[in-house]
Amino acid sequence: MKSSARDFHRQWVAQCEAARTIRHRFGLVSALEYLVREKLLHFVDASERHPHFKRELPHFLAEIKRLFSLTELRSYVGGLERRSSLSRPQRFAMRRLSSIFLVRRRSRWFPRSDQSESQ
Repeated sequence: MKSSARDFHRQWVAQCEAARTIRHRFGLVSALEYLVREKLLHFVDASERHPHFKRELPHFLAEIKRLFSLTELRSYVGGLERRSSLSRPQRFAMRRLSSIFLVRRRSRWFPRSDQSESQ
């Protein structure tokens, strides 16, 4: 059975909901480990191979930024970058996640789905 892009969209939405529960039950670090290190980094890898993941990535990043403060994200991302060997796309996503500027100007960094399909 083949999944549609909508199924992938629901996947990251459910993961963000799970992170809310994890944060409430187990704390901030556990929620960040689950959502950023475990889920987002794999999502970024998949976005390099699958266009439907790439189209969803800006939305996933924006939702993570709604769940956590910029201070929380900067602190966590800084530690993650020091502890882990990240690929170039993963580093780029981590920098987007920990920056206000790039989120406000996301259309310059990640194409909207209607732009990427028409080109």
